[in-house]
Amino acid sequence: MKFNGIDFDKMTNTELIELCLKYKLIDRSKQYNRQDLLNLIKSFIIDRLNRKKQNSNNVKSFSIDSDKEYKRRNSVSGNLQNINNRNGPPKVNVHKRRLSQPTTLSEKSNAIKTHEMNNIQQQSINKVKNEIKSLDPRYDSIGMYPPVKRLVCIGDLHGDLAVSLKVLKLAEVIPQNSNINNLNSVHWCGKDTWIVQLGDQIDRCRPDDWEKNCIKDFNEVIEDEGSNMAIIKLFLRLDDEAKKCGGRVLGTLGNHELMNVDKDFRYVSPKEFLEFVPVNERNNKYTDDGYPMGYYHRKKAFERGSNISKLYAVKKKSIVIIGSYLFVHGGLSIQLMEKYTIAEINDIVTKWLLKTDNDVESQIFDEIFRDDDDMSPFWCRIFAEDEDNPDNSLQNFNKLLETINKKNKLLTPIKGIVISHTPQFMEDKYLNSLYNDRLWRIDVGMSRAFGKQDDCNYNKFRKPQILIIHNNGQFEKRIISLNSDRYPSSNQGQYVDLSNSKLPF
Repeated sequence: MKFNGIDFDKMTNTELIELCLKYKLIDRSKQYNRQDLLNLIKSFIIDRLNRKKQNSNNVKSFSIDSDKEYKRRNSVSGNLQNINNRNGPPKVNVHKRRLSQPTTLSEKSNAIKTHEMNNIQQQSINKVKNEIKSLDPRYDSIGMYPPVKRLVCIGDLHGDLAVSLKVLKLAEVIPQNSNINNLNSVHWCGKDTWIVQLGDQIDRCRPDDWEKNCIKDFNEVIEDEGSNMAIIKLFLRLDDEAKKCGGRVLGTLGNHELMNVDKDFRYVSPKEFLEFVPVNERNNKYTDDGYPMGYYHRKKAFERGSNISKLYAVKKKSIVIIGSYLFVHGGLSIQLMEKYTIAEINDIVTKWLLKTDNDVESQIFDEIFRDDDDMSPFWCRIFAEDEDNPDNSLQNFNKLLETINKKNKLLTPIKGIVISHTPQFMEDKYLNSLYNDRLWRIDVGMSRAFGKQDDCNYNKFRKPQILIIHNNGQFEKRIISLNSDRYPSSNQGQYVDLSNSKLPF
């Protein structure tokens, strides 16, 4: 079974289960065979296509085809047989119709929604325009920055503290003797270097099976650790230190950050759950109702409007632009960029995190996070995969850049995009580029969330690596060998108390 270039018959059972869970097609407590899963997916696709067709049929057109047709309606002849008409055909009083006036309840509802969406988009555009015109622009508020001399791009870290320090050392922004056992001694030495980390700092495992939407077999995790907050706090502190030297440490939101806020803990490791549990309460493996110990602690820590969620809203954007390059976790589609502006997407996600979104904004968030991977900057893989993917073409990439530059108010035109999210080792590749170095894919699965690290077979493509952009257009790839300091530290998984924390942590 194929749809939009995806061959579902070639997907593994785990991939089919994950897909069905994402769209709530199955109940975790029940058993399904492979054919059941394929039938459910097929029915879901058919239902979506039918609803899309039905919605398009329900739209009433209010437009006037042409000036010629309008003039014709105003010159309709009267009743020539009217005997009382002594001066020719009677004058016809033709009133101009307000063809845009909604008539049905559905049309009125759609008109109100369209009006609100236009207002949301215009407000976001105006905010960007005002900041760009300002004598002292607040670039952090719009997620757009002027070009810099040295920009380091880092892919997914997925809760691996050791690999986080590895890539920072590789970028030469922290001392080479920095130690995971003494993070307080790790300080910025990168001068005016800028860093952008493309999200997914958390979620340290990739289970084969789930129970209650959480990891089922704790033994699946390689060298488990609870380093989420250690990584988050380290990058925040380094940003504060880098600012004093003219540098920055920025980050985008990944799908896993939003999944945790959305109470989707499928990829949270056992020690990541324990990270928010007081040490004296860690004796049990599960809660009384069967969740991993720490489930409810983590749920409270990440919920919308919580300290962590507010931190993400204040410190991270969905899409970041530095100089002529755009950074986004998953990717962008032409369809998404034709419909929404970059500022609009950033603002919608921020409001959702802060729990200040209205109904229309909530619907837009659902569209760009839950409904369709290709319409999501967090899930999109259109330009991340090459095999059997006709959408990933030079023509489409050029059109995407053209659409972005045409629709958005920018500091400078976008000439390249950097994405993460899709581990390139799955196609036996290191971080790599397409289209004359205008599209970079930098997620290589370097975290031990993807399994044990060694230099053999496909694992050689998972070595810690970074992309460096010099002077807004010159590229350098750095890849290092694995060595003995890749091990979990003794202080990982310590209790994190957020009850009295204020932003930033």
